[in-house]
Amino acid sequence: MINDSKKILSLAFLITCFFLSQMNLPVYSQSDWAKPEIKSMHRLDLRHLGYPQVNEIPANSSAITSLLTSAGGLIYGGTSGESSYLFVFDPSTNKVRHLGKFNQQKGIHHSLVEDKSGLIYIGTGKNIFEQVKISGKKGEDIAESLWHDIKKVYRNYPGGHLYCYNPKSKHQVKLVDAQCDAEDLGIPVPGNGIYALTINPAGTEIYGLTYPDGHFFIFLIKDKKFNDLGEIDPKVVFHGPERDWRSLPRALICDDSGRVYTSGTNGTLVYYDPKLTKIVSTGLKIPGIQFPIQFGTDYPVVEYFARDSQGMIYGGTSDGYLFSFCPATPTIINLGKPRMQRRLRALTVGADGKVYLLAGERKAATACQMYLYDPKNGGYNNMGVLIADRSPFYYHRGYQFDCMTTGLDGTIYLGESEYRSHLFLYIPLDSKIGRRRKQGN
Repeated sequence: MINDSKKILSLAFLITCFFLSQMNLPVYSQSDWAKPEIKSMHRLDLRHLGYPQVNEIPANSSAITSLLTSAGGLIYGGTSGESSYLFVFDPSTNKVRHLGKFNQQKGIHHSLVEDKSGLIYIGTGKNIFEQVKISGKKGEDIAESLWHDIKKVYRNYPGGHLYCYNPKSKHQVKLVDAQCDAEDLGIPVPGNGIYALTINPAGTEIYGLTYPDGHFFIFLIKDKKFNDLGEIDPKVVFHGPERDWRSLPRALICDDSGRVYTSGTNGTLVYYDPKLTKIVSTGLKIPGIQFPIQFGTDYPVVEYFARDSQGMIYGGTSDGYLFSFCPATPTIINLGKPRMQRRLRALTVGADGKVYLLAGERKAATACQMYLYDPKNGGYNNMGVLIADRSPFYYHRGYQFDCMTTGLDGTIYLGESEYRSHLFLYIPLDSKIGRRRKQGN
C-alpha cells in the first residue's frame, strides 16, 4: 500500500513537470524567487531567543519591541505578547541568553535604557499588538468612539512598571517560566503603560512617555522618585496607519545638552528643557502626508530616533518619512520617503555613519524592508526583505520588525516582531567585523 502511494506521488510529480515544461515556465527553487537585495548573504543571520525546546522564549511572547546596546557591548532586548521577557545577546559567545519574564506584564515597547553605573532599566505596558474591539456607537464620530473603546481597555489597568536589572547577576540562564531578577521601582502613571524611555547624558534621570494618556514623566535615579509632567499632547487623534491606536509619539531622545525631544500637538517637534523643567516647542514640524483640501485635523508622530557621532538626530515618522534634526541650529530637513507605504518602523546609525532603516506597515499582506541612507551622497538603497538563508540547516524570512540598534563592532541588530521571533544580525562592509572578513582575517 505504501509503495503504491509512493508510485502515485512520483507519477503526479512527473506529470506536473511535463506540463510546466510544455508551458515554457521555469520551475523556481525557494532561493530563486525570494532573494533580498543584500548581495553577500553571509552577512545576514539570526539567533533564537534562548535554547530551542529547552528555554526559548515561547511563541506569542517573543515579539522583540526594544533593543539596547550597553556600554560593555552586550545587546539587551525586551519582548511583547502574552508575557514580557528580557534577554541578552553576548557577541563574545554568539548566543542569546534568556533572563526571565515579568509577572503580569505584556509589553516592553522602546523602553530599555542603561544608567552611568551599568544598571538596565525596563519599562512595561500592555501588548501594543492587541487589537482594540471597536464598538461603533451611534451618534459618536469615529475618533470619539475609538477613544471610548481604548479607555475601556485601560479601565482596570493598574499601570506599567519601571524595573531595574543588575547585570552583575551574571546573566544566569532561566527556564521559560522563571521570573526576571529585577527590582520593581513602581508605576510612573497609574492606568497607563510605558510607551518609550530615554536617559540623560549624565545617566542620572530617565524620561518616559505613557500610553494611552500620553504623559511625560521623569524618574530621578538617585532618589527613586517619579515626577509626572502631564500630557505631551492634549489632542486625541487617530492618524494611523493603525486606526485603533491613538497617535502618540513612540520615541524619545536626548541631545548633548540634556534636552529631551519628541513630537507633540500638530506634529510639532517639542523638547523637555531640564533647566526650565518644562516642555518647550521648537516650532518645527516633522514631515508627513498632508491633504489641505480635506481639512484634516490629524497629524504624524515620531516613530523612532537615532543619533550619529556628531550629535545629528535622525527621526522616522508614522507616515514613513526620514528627517534629520540639528539641535544647534535648530533645523529639520525632510530626507524623503524610502517607501510608498506608511511607517518608518525603526532606524539606527551605523559605525560607517550611514542610516539603516526598516519601513512598512504592519499588515498581513506586507513586509518590512530594510533601506540604507547615506548622508554624504543622499538617496536610498533598497536592501529588500530580510532573509537568513543557512540552507540546508535553516531558512527564515523576517516580515515584521519594530526596533534596531548598532553594536560596538558595527553589527546592526534588528528585532523581529512576529508570532515566533528572532534576533537578526546584519554585518555592514564598513564594520570592524566586515573589514576583517574583507581582508580575509
